[in-house]
Formats: sequence, C-alpha cells, structure tokens
Amino acid sequence: MFTLFLDTHGEIITISLYNEEKIITKTQESEYSHAVYVVPMIKSILEENNITVKDIKNIVAVNGPGSFTGLRIGLSVAKTMAYSLGIPIYLISSLSAYLVSDESDRDKACILEDNKGYYISVFNKDNECLVDECYVENKDKYKDIYSVPLVIDVKKVIDFALKDQAVDAHLVRANYVKKIEVEK
Repeated sequence: MFTLFLDTHGEIITISLYNEEKIITKTQESEYSHAVYVVPMIKSILEENNITVKDIKNIVAVNGPGSFTGLRIGLSVAKTMAYSLGIPIYLISSLSAYLVSDESDRDKACILEDNKGYYISVFNKDNECLVDECYVENKDKYKDIYSVPLVIDVKKVIDFALKDQAVDAHLVRANYVKKIEVEK
C-alpha cells in the first residue's frame, strides 16, 4: 500500500508514491500548465510501477501558500481521488514542508515573499511550531533566525504530515499567497 504525495504549489509539480520500502517521484516544471500535467503524471507513475489506484491507502497534499491555479488543480485532484477511493487525505503547508525538510539543529524560519509582504512560519530543531503561519509586511523581526532553503524532502514531508489528523475531502482548502478582494 502506498501514500500518494501531490505538490503543485509552485512551478515544479511533484508526484510521489511512498511506502516503507521505497519512494518513487516524478517532477515536472510547469509555470502555467499544471492542469496539463498532474493527472497524466499520476497515471504514468502508477503504470510504470505496476501499481493501481486501489494500492493507494492515503494522500498527502501540499495546500499552500502558493500559486492560485496550481493549488486549485492539485487539491481538486487530491480531493477527488480521496473521496472516490474512500481514503484519508492529509494536508501540509508549503512552509511546513520546507521547514521539516531541513535538518538544522536550531530554530528555523521559512519565508515566502509576495508583492506586498511575506508568509512566515518558524519551527524549532524538533520541528515543533514556534510561530504559526502568518503574513507580515516586514520580515525584520525574523532576520536573526536561520532561513531554510526552499527544498522539499518528500519522505520527511509525508512522515510529518501523516502524524496529523486526516481532513475530510470536502473540507480541503487551499492557502493562497494572495488574498482575493472578497477575503479582504
């Protein structure tokens, strides 16, 4: 049985299958064409490894912050698969994914910039949250905290996400970088 991992929050789409014995990953650069790649990538990774959708026991999906369209596509696929297969779905933010991927033995911050400010989260060396995800206009308060590189270790992210509680597929929501006018 496998965990399906989907990350569509940025320009690199990552689809992985993971079990205790192995991790299989496909990536695809896609600035504006996530809809073209996500489902075919899932189909391809399953077929190439003689795995069926019935071999998927749960799904871990990155829910942002990130690209508006990329997140909508990835989370729509994840929600549909989880609901139709009757399997749990686990969410992890892109900030948390970057933080748990880093092996630093100190407090660490993940900082994602947008046009008007920064999304920030801070973890300690044991990957416990010190500063929950927040949006700030000035990051100076966090300048003395080690800033992690924006690199994701899929195995670490899956292991971390699976410790949390599964989310009802109907309640999966994206954490977008930019606030739309309705939310302001």
